[in-house]
Amino acid sequence: MPQVIGQTFDVDRRLEVLNLERKNLVAVVRAAVAAVGNCTENDPPTARGYECWRAAVRVLREIHRSLGWEKDDASNFSTIVNKQGRIKIAVANTDDATGNPKVLPINRSRKGANSDRASQINQLALPFPEFQSEIQSGDSKGSDYATWYLCIYVDGDKIRAELSLPTRLESGYFTEWEERIMLISSDEDWKRAIEWTPSNEYSSQLNRTPMDDEGPKFEVSITRR
Repeated sequence: MPQVIGQTFDVDRRLEVLNLERKNLVAVVRAAVAAVGNCTENDPPTARGYECWRAAVRVLREIHRSLGWEKDDASNFSTIVNKQGRIKIAVANTDDATGNPKVLPINRSRKGANSDRASQINQLALPFPEFQSEIQSGDSKGSDYATWYLCIYVDGDKIRAELSLPTRLESGYFTEWEERIMLISSDEDWKRAIEWTPSNEYSSQLNRTPMDDEGPKFEVSITRR
C-alpha cells in the first residue's frame, strides 16, 4: 500500500519539500472545476473531461512558471518541470476514489506510452529525487525525473484532489501508487479551499464554482478495473 499523507501539517511539510504549496494546487483544481461548470448538455460527451484537464494544465503552468518551474510538452506529454528537484507534474482526471485514503484512485481515460514510461521511471527513481544528496543538472527528458500526478475528481458539488506518485500502469490504468498526498478529501475541505488565494496573480476564472454555477450538473459513470 502507498504512503498516504493526509494531516494538514504533514501535507504542507511534504509539499514544501517538493517546492509546492497546497493553495496553489487547490487554485488549479478550482480552475478545473470552473471549466467543467462551463460545459452544458449541448457539449460533446467528452467535453467535461477534456476541459477539466485543459484548464488544470493551463493554470498549473500559469502559477508555477512564475515560481521557477518550466513547462514541458515533450512527446505531447504536458507537464511542469522543476529541474533542481528533478520532478515533473502532470494532470489526470481520476475516479471517485480520489482523496479517499482507503481506496486507490484510477484514471478515467486510458493512458498511453508516456504515462507508462513515467510510472516505470518512478519505480527506478525511488527513493525520491528530492532526497538525493547530489542533484544532477540536465535535460528534463532524463530518466531520473519523478512524475507526480495532480489527480482531480469532479462530479457536481463533489470535488476531490490529491497529488500522487504512480509506479505501475496496467492496460492504460494506474494500479499502484508509491505516495499519495491528500489535498481535498471531503466536502469541508472543498468549502475551505474555495476561499484560498494562490501565491501569485494569473488570468483565470477562479470565482466560479459548482455552488454558484448556473450550468447543469452531470452524472459520471465509473467503471473500476
